Amino acid sequence: TIAQLESGIAALDEQIALLPEGEEKTELENSKAAMVLQLGTHQAELQVLDEGIAALQTAVDDYQEQRQKITDARSELEKQREELLTQKATLEDYQEKITSGKMTVSAALAELNGQQISATIEMASAQTSLLLGEMQLEQGKTQITAGREQLDAGQEELDEQRSNAMKNADVSRTITTAMVSQILQAQNFSMPAGYVTEDNIKYLVRVGDKFEDAEEMENLILFDMGMDELDPIKLSDVADVAVIDDSSEVYARINGQPGVLLTMQKQTGYATSEVSDRLLEYFEKSEAAEEGLHYTVLMDQGIYIDMVVSAVLKNLLYGAVLAILILFLFLRDIRPTAIVACSIPISVMVALVLMYFTGITLNMISLSGLALGVGMLVDNSIVVIENIYRLRSLGYSRKKAAVAGASQVSGAIIASTLTTICVFLPIVFTEGITRQLFVDMGLTIAFSLLASLFVALTLVPMMSAGMLKREKQSEHRIFDRLLTWYEKAMGFVLRRKGIVLAGALALLLVSAWLCLSRGLVYIPEMESTQASVTITMPEGSTVEETGAMADQIMERLQELEDIESIGAMAGSSSGMSMLGMGGSGDSETATMYLILSEDKELSGDELTEEILKRTSDLDCEVDVSASSMDLSALGGTGLAIEVKGKDLDKLKRIATDVAGIVEGVEGTEEVSDGQEETEAEQRIVVNKEKASEYNLTVAQVFQQISAKLAESSAATTISTDTKDYDVNVVDENTKTYSRSDVEHFMLTYTDNEGEENEVALRKVAEFVDGEGMASISRKGQSRYINVTAAITEGYNVTLVSNDVKEALKAYEIPEGYTVEMTGEDETIMEAMGELLKMLLMAVAFIYLIMVAQFQSLLSPFIVMFTIPLAFTGGFLGLFLTGQDFSVIAMIGFVMLSGIIVNNGIVLVDYINQLRLDGMEKKEAIITAGKTRMRPIMMTAFTTILGLLTMALGVGMG
Repeated sequence: TIAQLESGIAALDEQIALLPEGEEKTELENSKAAMVLQLGTHQAELQVLDEGIAALQTAVDDYQEQRQKITDARSELEKQREELLTQKATLEDYQEKITSGKMTVSAALAELNGQQISATIEMASAQTSLLLGEMQLEQGKTQITAGREQLDAGQEELDEQRSNAMKNADVSRTITTAMVSQILQAQNFSMPAGYVTEDNIKYLVRVGDKFEDAEEMENLILFDMGMDELDPIKLSDVADVAVIDDSSEVYARINGQPGVLLTMQKQTGYATSEVSDRLLEYFEKSEAAEEGLHYTVLMDQGIYIDMVVSAVLKNLLYGAVLAILILFLFLRDIRPTAIVACSIPISVMVALVLMYFTGITLNMISLSGLALGVGMLVDNSIVVIENIYRLRSLGYSRKKAAVAGASQVSGAIIASTLTTICVFLPIVFTEGITRQLFVDMGLTIAFSLLASLFVALTLVPMMSAGMLKREKQSEHRIFDRLLTWYEKAMGFVLRRKGIVLAGALALLLVSAWLCLSRGLVYIPEMESTQASVTITMPEGSTVEETGAMADQIMERLQELEDIESIGAMAGSSSGMSMLGMGGSGDSETATMYLILSEDKELSGDELTEEILKRTSDLDCEVDVSASSMDLSALGGTGLAIEVKGKDLDKLKRIATDVAGIVEGVEGTEEVSDGQEETEAEQRIVVNKEKASEYNLTVAQVFQQISAKLAESSAATTISTDTKDYDVNVVDENTKTYSRSDVEHFMLTYTDNEGEENEVALRKVAEFVDGEGMASISRKGQSRYINVTAAITEGYNVTLVSNDVKEALKAYEIPEGYTVEMTGEDETIMEAMGELLKMLLMAVAFIYLIMVAQFQSLLSPFIVMFTIPLAFTGGFLGLFLTGQDFSVIAMIGFVMLSGIIVNNGIVLVDYINQLRLDGMEKKEAIITAGKTRMRPIMMTAFTTILGLLTMALGVGMG
C-alpha cells in the first residue's frame, strides 16, 4: 500500500508540474495532500509494528544466549564428574587388590603415600566440585525451564497478537477503511502498460480488469498471510457489500402523477426535428403496446424548430406575394410582373442548391436569411425590366430594348449586389456568438442575391425579348403627379444644400438619442410554448419536503388554462441540460417544466406575474422563466460583478460592501453577495509555541484530527453495460463527532525520552466559530466572488449597469483587489463591439466596390451619405414601435448599410451616364431622379414589404 501511495504521489507531482494555476491543479493538489496524509498514517502504523517486532526479537535473542551459556556450563560439569568418577574407580581398584591379597597394605600405602595428600585434597575438591556442579546443574535446569517458559509466553503472546489481528471481531484495529479503499482502487484497475512487437505488429499490453458485479467484490482477497492455519482474508470477511437503491432521493411527478423523467439528445449529423419525430412515433407505439403507460413531452426542440421554421417560411411566402403585388401596381402589366416574379423561386432554388454543396443546413438562421432576402431578390430584375420597359416605350425593338436595357444598368446592379453581399465579409474578423449568428445567414443571402443577379442579367432580358409586346407604358396619374412634385422639390433642395445636410444630421442625432437613451439589450425575448419554474426551499429541506411543496404548486398551476402539462423533478443532477434548462442537483431545489397552449391568452410577462401571484404565500422562493427555449437564453440575465483577490476573508468583506452598493441602485433586485452557499466552520487555531513544547507541529495536529474526522468517499466504480456504480467504503464503527467532541480530542506526541504520551487539544489550540465558502472560484489564477443582481421589471440592464458603475467609483478598493462588471452588460458590450467593428469594415468594403464601379474617389462619397439616413430611419423605427436596441437590431443596421446604397448607386450611375452625354449637372441630377424614381420606389417597397410580415411578428417564435 505504501509503495502504491508513493508511486501515486509521484505521478500526481508530474501532472501538477505540467498544469497551470486553476481549479484542476487545485483539485490535484488536494488529492496529493490526502494521499500524503494516508502515506504518513500507514508509515506510522508500520513503524509501531516494526518496533514491536524488534523488541520481541531482542527478547528471543537474549533467551537464546542465556540458554547457550547454561548448556555450556552443564557440559563442563559433566566433564568434571567424569574425572571424579575415574578417580573413584582407581581407589576402588586398590581396595579390591588389597582385599584379594594381590597387594599388601604397606605397598598400597607406600604407593599411595605420595598421592595421599593430593588425592585427599582432590577427592575433597572433587566432591565439593561435584556438589557445586550438581547444584549449578539444578540451577541451570531451573533457568532453562524459566527461559523456556519465557520463550513460550513470548511465542504465545506473538501468536495471540497475530490471531487477534486476524479475528473478524477485532480486524478493524488492523484493516482500516482507508486500507480497504486503496486495495479496491488497486484491484479494480485496467490500464495500458505499453507495446510489444511481434511479426512487425505492435500489440498494446493492457494490465488488469475491473470488477463486474458485487459478488466478485465480496470474494476479493484482501490479505493472504501464507499460513496453513489461516485462510486468506476476503472482503466479505471484514465488510458487508450491498447495492443501495437511491430512488427515494429523487422526486419526479408529471401532472400530479409519479413519473420518470427521460432526456434524449440527438447524435451529431442528425436533424433535431427528424429525431424528435422518430421519438414521438416510438412513444405512440409504446403507449399502444403497454397498457397504463403514458408519455408527456415536457420539452421538444423539434417542435420549437418546426414552429420557428414554419413562421419563417410563412414570412418568406408572404413577402414574395407582397413584392409581386407591388410590381403589378407599378407596372400595370401582368407580363413584366410575371417575368420579374420568376426570379424569386429560381433564386431561392439556386440558393438551396448552393447551401447543400457548402454544408449549410436548413435552420432558423439560414431560413431567416432567405426571409430577409426575399424582398431583395426582385430588385435587380426590377431595375432591368423597368429599363427595358422604358426603352420599349421610346421605340426600341424588343431585342434591342432587351440588350440595351440590361447593359445600361448591368454595372449598377452588379455593384449594388456586391455592396449588399460584402457587409458579411468582415464576419471572418469577428468572434463569439456574432460570428455564429452571421455565417449561415450571410452565406444564404449572398447565394440568393448572386442567383437573382444572374437571373436579372440573363433570364429577364431573354423573356422580355419574347414577351414585352406593348410599346407604350401604362399611364399612372398618381405617380406622374409625384414626379412633378419631386421635380419642384429637387429645385428647392439643390438651392439649399446646407439646410438639407444639417437637417439630415440633426434627424440622425435626435433619433439615435431617442433610441439609445432607453438602453441596450442582448437578444429580445421570444414567445414560446414552453416555460420553466424553479422552486428553492429553505436551507436544510429534504427531498420529501421539496416534493410536497412542488405538488402543492403543481396543483395550483394546473388551474391555469394556458398550461397544458407540468413536469417536476428534484434531487437529481441529470435534469434537462439543453439550452440552459439544467435539472436541480440538490434536495432544496425543484424544477418544473411547463407546456403552454399555442393559442395562450396570457403573454410571457403576464404568465410570470400570475404564477408568482398564485405562489406568493408559500414558504419558498419561486423563479419563473417564461421563454427559456429561445435565443435570449444564450446571453444570460442580470448584473454580475467579479470581486478578485487572494485573501478569502477580505474578498468576502469587499463582496458584502459591493452588494450593499448595488442594492442601493434603483432598478436592482434579488442582490446576492455570492456568499449564500457558505458552510459553518469550527476553526482550530494552533498555538505554535505551546505545540512545540510537546514536539508537535500544526501539520501533525491536522494529521491526527483529520484521521479521526475522515469521511467515506467513492473508492472506485463498477462499470456495467447500462450504468456505472460508485463503491463507497464505510466503517460502521466510525463515530460522528460534534464540535464539543473535537474540543476534547487527545493528541499523541513523543517526548524527549522517546516515550509516547497524550495531551489535550485545547491545551495547544483555540477554537473559533466562523463561516467558510462552500466552493472557491478561480479565474486567471485569481480567486473571485460573484456579486449578482436581477433587473427589476421595466428597467434596462445597460442603464442600471451604468448607474452601478458610477456608484462603485466612490468605493475605495484595497490594493491587490479588483472589482469588474460582467454578466449580461459585458456580453452586450462585447457583441456590440464586434458588430461595430464589422460595420466599419463593411462600410470600407462598400466604398472600395463603388470606387471600382464609378472609377472615381468622389462619387462613392455621394452614395455613402445615404447610410446615415438609413440609420435615422432604423433608430426612429425602433423608438416608435417600442423595440429595444439589441444585437439583432445591430445586425439589421449592418445589413442596412449594404442595402441602402443600392438606390444611390443606381441613381449616381445614371447621372454619370447623362453627364457623359453632355447634359448639365443640375439638369442631369433632376432628370436621373425622375427617370430612376420608379425602379427605386419599386425596389424599396418590395424590400420593405418583404420584411413587413417579419417586422410585425407574424407567427410564434
